[in-house]
Amino acid sequence: MSLPPGEPTVKKPLGAERPFPWRCRHCGKMAVVPKRVDYQDEVRYDGRAISFLARDIEIPICQDCGAKVFTEVVDDQLTAALRQHLGLLTPEQIRDGIERLGLSQKEVAERLGIAEATLSRWVNNVVIQSRAMDNYLRVYFQVPEARAILAAPIAVPPGVSSVSDTVK
Repeated sequence: MSLPPGEPTVKKPLGAERPFPWRCRHCGKMAVVPKRVDYQDEVRYDGRAISFLARDIEIPICQDCGAKVFTEVVDDQLTAALRQHLGLLTPEQIRDGIERLGLSQKEVAERLGIAEATLSRWVNNVVIQSRAMDNYLRVYFQVPEARAILAAPIAVPPGVSSVSDTVK
């Protein structure tokens, strides 16, 4: 599977396709094995530093020096833990919401006023949606009246030059 243009490349340590143990990049010993741990992390989300605990994730760790190896699988576990900590919709829940409505991603993106690529990134777990967009998705999926309003063309009253003139 190739990534869309401009997307970051996938992280894989050297020899990640091989069975464990792996060679440690820090100490050089063949001592990196998977281990289940609780991992404390801090990330920037919606312009703020968010500290959270990812419980019981599997991460390759060097048994000799303790160095951790952050693979794509580890990143996915951390992303899932962050989503859970923040109470955000998962990619599966977003996908299910779209399917339940019988619409395409393109149609939903148009009605929400976002780029189709943005919605695709949320559904494919490339990017986590903001809290505001998560709330917007929840309203869109759960409230038929909201979907009807967003599906209708924007009407500009007579004598008003644009919709922005009506919002003052």
